[in-house]
Amino acid sequence: MRRKLLLAMLMCGGVWWMGHSPAHAAVNYDKIIPASKKYIGVPYQWGGTTAKGFDCSGFIRHVYSSLGIDVPRTTTEMYRMGTSVKKSDLRTGDLVFFNTSGSGVSHAGIYIGDGQFIHSASSKGVMVSSVNDPYYWGKRYVGAKRVLAYRLQPGRFQDIPSSYWAYDEIRTLSEDGLILGYENSYFKPNEPITRAEVASYLGEYLQLDLSNRSAIFRDVPLEHWAVGAVNAMQKKGYITGSGGSFRPEETLTRAQLAAILTRVFDLKQPAVDQSFTDVSPSFWAYKDIQALAASGITTGYEDGTFRPEDTVTRAQFAVFLYRAAHE
Repeated sequence: MRRKLLLAMLMCGGVWWMGHSPAHAAVNYDKIIPASKKYIGVPYQWGGTTAKGFDCSGFIRHVYSSLGIDVPRTTTEMYRMGTSVKKSDLRTGDLVFFNTSGSGVSHAGIYIGDGQFIHSASSKGVMVSSVNDPYYWGKRYVGAKRVLAYRLQPGRFQDIPSSYWAYDEIRTLSEDGLILGYENSYFKPNEPITRAEVASYLGEYLQLDLSNRSAIFRDVPLEHWAVGAVNAMQKKGYITGSGGSFRPEETLTRAQLAAILTRVFDLKQPAVDQSFTDVSPSFWAYKDIQALAASGITTGYEDGTFRPEDTVTRAQFAVFLYRAAHE
């Protein structure tokens, strides 16, 4: 029994290192929360590194590896990397460490905002806990390390100057912790947003249960980073697929987004329709676009068009989401 306990401590807080390298250049940090929450409920397993069962460091490494971020295998080596962070300055993706064995760092998790971290606990498996829990974790908190490449403060991005048309909306969503952006504090405002990303943002905003990894759609397998978010949104009736597929990596049109936002925020039809020169009453998303306009989420373009088949950019989605959330 003592030997097994020692081995378990070595695996979760051990002294060897599998090696790590800097995060890849295109890592989207917004994937961290859905990619970790989809495993809630997976049991704890000593030495576990897969979805069949995780130990604490195995869980962290599995989640980060799935996103292209390499970290060491053990808690001790994770604690030796990165930059120390004060508890008051924690950001999503920081690693938080605890002393649960009475001697040094022996447990770790991923901070996910609002004073919470996600981890694989020996008692309940993958779960969300409070770093300030007065009964257990708060007393055992050791410190935190930043292993992600944040270059600017929350709300600030290198490619979003204060003069940018969507600056205020992007800044607010970032300060609220809903948008993290890409490594090195880039937002990539003109990049088209994908269907999986929209499902992820809205699922997290709505605080849905993201732990269902069932293969509801044939092209969103349990390994997909957004499977929990896609399934949660589908269960609520907010999104649909076609022919058993969801097409998670496809971009979203403005008409498709109007339909989703109308369902999510239960937008109402206006008493008097707004005229868009390129959206006829027979268009499939006509009512959704009208509801979107009536709520003030969109005003269309200056030339009187809505451009329903244009793809939605990350900046446009941020503005739509901000307005819908603050209507």
